[in-house]
Amino acid sequence: MNLKHIEAFRAVMVAGSMTAAAKELFTSQPNVSRLISQLERETGLLLFQRSGVRLIPTSEGNAFFREVERAYVGLQGLANAAAQIRNLGSGRLRIAAMPSAGLTLVPHAIKRFQALYPEVTVSLHVNTSGTVNHWTASQFCDLGVAVYISEASNCEVELLSKVSAVAVMPATHRLAKKATLKPADFQGEPFISLCHGDGTRAQMDEVFERAGVERVLAIEAQYAAICCEMVRCGMGLTLAHPVVAQDFAGPDVAIRPFSPAVTFTTYLLFPPHRPRERLAMAFVDVLRAEHDETLKGLSNGKTRGNGERHGRR
Repeated sequence: MNLKHIEAFRAVMVAGSMTAAAKELFTSQPNVSRLISQLERETGLLLFQRSGVRLIPTSEGNAFFREVERAYVGLQGLANAAAQIRNLGSGRLRIAAMPSAGLTLVPHAIKRFQALYPEVTVSLHVNTSGTVNHWTASQFCDLGVAVYISEASNCEVELLSKVSAVAVMPATHRLAKKATLKPADFQGEPFISLCHGDGTRAQMDEVFERAGVERVLAIEAQYAAICCEMVRCGMGLTLAHPVVAQDFAGPDVAIRPFSPAVTFTTYLLFPPHRPRERLAMAFVDVLRAEHDETLKGLSNGKTRGNGERHGRR
């Protein structure tokens, strides 16, 4: 008994005759008849009763057909799985991201991605850039989004973006009236800093020190998203990645360009020593589009529409 026997039997059961089954299988009626006879000999079952040119399924034939249909449902599931793997690599995507991206940019990209690929399960794991490096290098995650590359990491790396920081302040602050802010504008202002050890924090401090500006450094936070939330709460001003800041734009928060440039660099990490998953690359395309459109919207004075979520509880 082989697959050709089963295909012929199923075709006869579904089509109702050997002639119709032969057309369905693009073969001859005698060939279908031969396959059915072989199947009956090999199984020891009487599958049909012949009444003239008609075939009438026996009780054994109906019972066998039910088992064949169960098998075909399983085969169809395998065919669907194969098609999904062929098109996307697998049905699950695991993404690791540092919090500033994992709390803002990446969730928006996942929303867009699932609209395109609703059958894919996406897992988002948020932690420090060092942990993102480890998760991606160990292949626990298929893609990483980080602000720095660990010295111990052997991940494959691509640049996602290198952008200039923006000034973020309460919408009612006097500096919100200015089109562009400079270090001198921050003299004596309460400033929410990134924690020491962050490369961007060192850049910020150097810009203000070079300008001879003294800020009130009373608050520090580990991530730019937390700094922006503190601004929303009226606790001070900050400099932030523009994509992160955009997620907090609204009636309570103003965002302005800042000069001279303080750069935020974001990297994409891929597991080493293996081909890149097509599913991961499809997400990267969506992530880049979301990133670029967000920056464009900010330069045009538009927001994502999430400011109300941050501005009103």
